[in-house]
Amino acid sequence: MKAVIKFGTGGWRAIIAEEFTFSNVRRVAQAVALYLEEIGQAGKPVVVGHDLRFLSGRFSRAIAEILVHNGIEVWFIEQVVPTPMLMYAVDQEGLAMGMMVTASHNPSEYNGIKIIVEGGKDAPVEVTNRLEEICAKIPPLKAPPLSFFEAIEQGKIIEYSNKNAYIDSLLDQIDVQAVQEFNFKILFNPMFGVAKDIMAMCLASLRCSVDLINADRDTMFGLRTPSPSRESLQDMEYIMKQGKYHIGIATDGDSDRIGLYDEEGNYIDANAILKLLYYYLVAYRGEKGGVVRNITTSHVLDRIAHSFGEPAYEVPVGFKHISQKMDEENLLLGGESSGGLKIRGHVNGKDGILAALLAVEMLAKTGKSLSQLLAEINEKYGTLHFEEVNLRYHPQDRTRLDQILLKEKYIPTLPWKVEKTNYIDGVKFYFSGDTWFSIRFSGTEPILRLACEANTREDAAELKKAIFSDTYLDLPSPEGEI
Repeated sequence: MKAVIKFGTGGWRAIIAEEFTFSNVRRVAQAVALYLEEIGQAGKPVVVGHDLRFLSGRFSRAIAEILVHNGIEVWFIEQVVPTPMLMYAVDQEGLAMGMMVTASHNPSEYNGIKIIVEGGKDAPVEVTNRLEEICAKIPPLKAPPLSFFEAIEQGKIIEYSNKNAYIDSLLDQIDVQAVQEFNFKILFNPMFGVAKDIMAMCLASLRCSVDLINADRDTMFGLRTPSPSRESLQDMEYIMKQGKYHIGIATDGDSDRIGLYDEEGNYIDANAILKLLYYYLVAYRGEKGGVVRNITTSHVLDRIAHSFGEPAYEVPVGFKHISQKMDEENLLLGGESSGGLKIRGHVNGKDGILAALLAVEMLAKTGKSLSQLLAEINEKYGTLHFEEVNLRYHPQDRTRLDQILLKEKYIPTLPWKVEKTNYIDGVKFYFSGDTWFSIRFSGTEPILRLACEANTREDAAELKKAIFSDTYLDLPSPEGEI
């Protein structure tokens, strides 16, 4: 029985050896080939890259073999590559599509495929929906007769690298001289992912002194999830607490997300990073443009934008929605509370490396530390307390909660009056004073994601208590929190 291939918010992801098999990877590649033929783009090359996960390199070769079997030339990146670097290649080379083998920040048992379309953008829903339809009609596939290495010998697979061009494009976005004059000391943690070489080269060009941790290949990611959350960065936090560094930088498995630590070893979460960088761009660099965030990201971004007379937008989770809104409105910055952000004028998707380099420039140009800049923002715009809970669910939970929340549009008994509800992605309840609570299903894992923002920690606790006490909702037990 062939698996049902479903694309979520960040591509198709599945557990290795269960659904993420060579046969199913070939089915996705075959679907891409047929889709390109449908839209009249089969004559253009497809660039294929991979991360450091278990068998990623072999999976990417299987993709290349299938594409070649369909008469499509493949530009193959042999060395591991950050996802934003592959996106940059699709954009700069004018390609119709790129395929990246990665499960990004998912646990080590997962792998996945991200589809990048023309312009270097995450594939929109209409593209992934069509790929799902095509996949459903494709039987299990075996390797085609022409092997990867035979295809290289025949010139049908071309080894490709845009590393130098990508590094140059990153440094073009940064005031190199200002950073070089600062003499930074930085702790960098690639979380056993692919950002090590690119980030090290960029920071060396900026004359920064860098210490590396978790830089070797480990397909188990140190038995942690390769997401730059505080829970996964405890070893880094211990080192940062020693007080030797101006800033600590962590990137996720495929380097499209970041986490930061300040000079005192305090963790700077994704919402704070977005506030810092957007505020820096408009207040210190004098740039113009609004902001877009997903539904589970801090409303303080809206306050900053409105104070400068700029618009702020809210979109569903999934970076393709952020990129699309940025293009439509020519916005300056877009971001999400999971650590991804995009800055106008560079890669058409999230780029953790550029975000990290911009944070370093911010310290150099302002002459202020991360803690000082955050205090400046909090004084001007106030603070909101953000919390999230991730719960594992059973299939029956999803069916039941979909019925209750999305079809019946049930509103639990909550401590304050609900002023508005939003159903663009799960359900989000809005209260006065930028307080809100959202419930949505992850697009990449069997996880129910709860998020809220309130004026105090006590208010957030009251909101969560009301949600978990609701007997009609009957949410999965908080003991399942991850």
